[in-house]
Amino acid sequence: SPWIGRDPTAVFAGLPLSSRSPPTLVMTFGSKTVREGERACVWSRDGSARLVDGPRRLFLCLQRLEVLPKHSAGNVEYLEVRRRDGTVIILPGPAARFFDPVEDISVHVREARLIDASEALVVYRHTANKVGEPHVERRVVLGPARFIPSADEWVHEFEWSGVPQDGSKTTYQPKALRFTKLRVIPASAYHNVSEVRTNDDTLITVKLMLFFELRDVEKMLDATNDPIGDFINAASADVIAFCAGVSYETFLNETHRLNELDTFAQLCVRAQHIGYDITKVVFRGFQAGAKLQAMHDNAIQERTRLRLLEETQAQEQRQADAALAAETRRAAQQAELETGQAQQRAQLSMVSVKAQLAERRLQDEAEIERQARAAEQRLAEQQAHSAELLATMREMKAMGVDLTKVLVSQHEAPDKVIKLDTGAAPAAEGKKSLLSAIQLNL
Repeated sequence: SPWIGRDPTAVFAGLPLSSRSPPTLVMTFGSKTVREGERACVWSRDGSARLVDGPRRLFLCLQRLEVLPKHSAGNVEYLEVRRRDGTVIILPGPAARFFDPVEDISVHVREARLIDASEALVVYRHTANKVGEPHVERRVVLGPARFIPSADEWVHEFEWSGVPQDGSKTTYQPKALRFTKLRVIPASAYHNVSEVRTNDDTLITVKLMLFFELRDVEKMLDATNDPIGDFINAASADVIAFCAGVSYETFLNETHRLNELDTFAQLCVRAQHIGYDITKVVFRGFQAGAKLQAMHDNAIQERTRLRLLEETQAQEQRQADAALAAETRRAAQQAELETGQAQQRAQLSMVSVKAQLAERRLQDEAEIERQARAAEQRLAEQQAHSAELLATMREMKAMGVDLTKVLVSQHEAPDKVIKLDTGAAPAAEGKKSLLSAIQLNL
């Protein structure tokens, strides 16, 4: 026997039970301590086994000691225990378990599947129907969640067309995309439809970008196993049908239709059939053959040059028009300013003339009033003088003075003599009437 002649003290010296390598040790006799928190299995020569939990002191005699590993799972982990009877035990974390060499085949620490709000898991489970026949149920686990499968559950693995590791983003390979977490938020995919022929036999490559969103997971699972492949095939069919009915020149003028969902009728119908919605299709451009592409590029450059030249000339014309309009506005403003100044000067002159006329009118009125007062004063003085003269003449007449002689004596050399002859008979001598003797000496 290999146990004979071995020193158990040398075998166990300085090694804790949990750190011995290999974990199984053989002894002929001796004692050993199983520490607290540890578990060991003691195998007898007859094949029987017993489990020993620490702390405990053991005496071994022709027995085999096996240290049992302890497996621990955290909050985002779980323990998967496979029993020798075929059953599987799932222990969600946090949990800990010693391996049982008698009952267990294996104990593994597995990571739980963390699902965020934009993801979902498709889970299958073995059950029995109402009549007891085996049956498989399917359910969809939506995030956010921590998923730990039970013993009779497994997660669906998707195999869709995807971009190969050594390919471009527009190249797709069947079953290149493998995953278990299904994204339920809007997504997009690039796709190039190569070697599309127009009705005038021109080969072109149409570049698209597809935007889609998953609406019904159950419908998608029942109707297809590769939605990306369905989208690529349907979009290619729509592009081929569109280009087959137009010439190359017509295609250049109607590329805007490749941005409309009405052009992609087969794509939209197929998407609805598998539980998706096509929200938008973007035309990213196209590419023709080398020679045709060179001709097209030259034509684009020439059109761009002519358009830039036209825009430059139009810009110059707009600048000239703007300068002329500014000059016209400036001249109109200058004329308006001069007109306003002339009107202001005329108004000031009119006000000055009115003021002068008013002043002259006031002066004339004052002069007329002064002359009227002077005339009134002279008239009053003449009236007073005449009244005084008349009173004097009356007094002289009363005294018998000849007034005619008096008046003639005052004007000895008259220029004219006006004599009034009444035609009456001569009166008595010395008694002439006053009227007959009146004469005017002028």
